[in-house]
Amino acid sequence: MATPRGGTVAHGADPGDIDEGRDAYRPGGFHPVYVEDVYADKYKILNKIGYGVYSTVWLVKDLTKLDDDEHKFLALKVLSAESYNVDKPIFEREILTHLRDGDRRQLGYKYVCHLVDDFEHQGPNGTHVCLVFELMGETLRTFGAWFKESIFHIKPDNIFVKFRDRPLIESGYLVNVPIPQQDRAEERYTPVQAIPLRRYYFGESDSTRVSEFDIARADWGVSSWATQHLTERIQPVALRAPEVLIEAPWDKTVDWWNLGALLLELYCAVRMFDGRVPPDGHYELKEHVAEIVDLFGPFPKVLLEKGNQDLVRSIFDDEGKPKDTPPGTGPPLASEGYMPGLSQEARDEFASFLKAMMKINPAERPSIEDLLSHPWVGLRFRTL
Repeated sequence: MATPRGGTVAHGADPGDIDEGRDAYRPGGFHPVYVEDVYADKYKILNKIGYGVYSTVWLVKDLTKLDDDEHKFLALKVLSAESYNVDKPIFEREILTHLRDGDRRQLGYKYVCHLVDDFEHQGPNGTHVCLVFELMGETLRTFGAWFKESIFHIKPDNIFVKFRDRPLIESGYLVNVPIPQQDRAEERYTPVQAIPLRRYYFGESDSTRVSEFDIARADWGVSSWATQHLTERIQPVALRAPEVLIEAPWDKTVDWWNLGALLLELYCAVRMFDGRVPPDGHYELKEHVAEIVDLFGPFPKVLLEKGNQDLVRSIFDDEGKPKDTPPGTGPPLASEGYMPGLSQEARDEFASFLKAMMKINPAERPSIEDLLSHPWVGLRFRTL
């Protein structure tokens, strides 16, 4: 599955991933960070644990915390100087502040990796916004490798597994992981390899207790406000809402569609759409549209009129279906093919919920309150 523009390969990155490259360290680009540096007079750099299009991420120790404080280790995200100094800056700091200062009683509050601190740092390449977070474990991108029966097809880099055994940072990671050797006198900064915290956030004996792990949503670097957009091409390709696919205006209800596709994959380990065609499995928009129509019906004219008309005319017929494409032969949504291992009653209820939130016409998608009153959601709460 393709990744959204500019995501961060954070704590859970594969150890073999290449670094961000020297060219990222230029005026307006990344800040050269060295182990042992201290930021904001309190955050001491220990090692690099991630990087992305807009930032590098570092394991730090809060020097104001006592040695026995389990929260003395944190993650410091250093954004590129241009992130907040261009015509269309990212909104990460503002969105994180909004989430952190929200109602802590909301059900989803504890499932967000919240901002601990933020500040600005002046360096040779400009002024860098720095974000400090509670330290997370690895992301679902690599977490599934611990359990052979678990498969995650989604874009899982932004869903973190929370720490269970914090002392392993000091007794394991800081003991066994090599500290990068850096030359402060070098004329041009050399990036160091990111070594994530994988293996050092829970004991190996805990790997069988998957159901007891908590997760948190993180990395809001490419997020947008409903009324102020960083970019119009949002969401991982296979999770894109119909209005995004046809380049029509979108609002917050794109998240309804995105969530529906994610739920099926998280709950049943089945991918709803991928848009791939033989023989080489490359992505085609027309195939993606056909998959959507097969499950949820034709695109309504009122939506197609708002899209890119050149694109719409090239793909759709007068009935809102993809041109010259035979009717789908795939199973219905509430089938064993999409929802293996569930009773027919459970499949029907789950499919009803997905069809309610994944209306092709965004104007027909229900409110959050209506979705929360759906029987399938009620069943999930009763089993928690």
